Amino acid sequence: MIRTEIQIRFNDMDPMRRVNNASYSAYLELARLDFCNRYLSVQELEDIPFVMARVEMDLIASVLPGDSIYIHTWVSKIGTSSWEFSYEIKNQKTDVLYVKAKTVQVYFDYRAQTKLPIPNEFRICLEKEMG
Repeated sequence: MIRTEIQIRFNDMDPMRRVNNASYSAYLELARLDFCNRYLSVQELEDIPFVMARVEMDLIASVLPGDSIYIHTWVSKIGTSSWEFSYEIKNQKTDVLYVKAKTVQVYFDYRAQTKLPIPNEFRICLEKEMG
């Protein structure tokens, strides 16, 4: 599993003094960036070999000011040209679960503007993070 610590910013909060639901998607993006930094050599944006096709989230508890959070990310499914990341956003001190989420990524060549089957060398990277 990949662990990504998240710094909560003031503008992540809503008027009810909790993290706004839209901010959680940005947190998941940071977790995917950790995956990219670990397994990919990205020199240009077009080097990122996937596009996100789906996101689903279950908001279980509110993240409040002063909470310290992290995301556990793992690969939960691998197909021919797509794979699924699963995530849990938790409290760093208590392990209270705030959010469960999944995203589906499609292996994509931005230069050719087409989806492709997952190459074997990339599949090996995904398999390393299977949960």
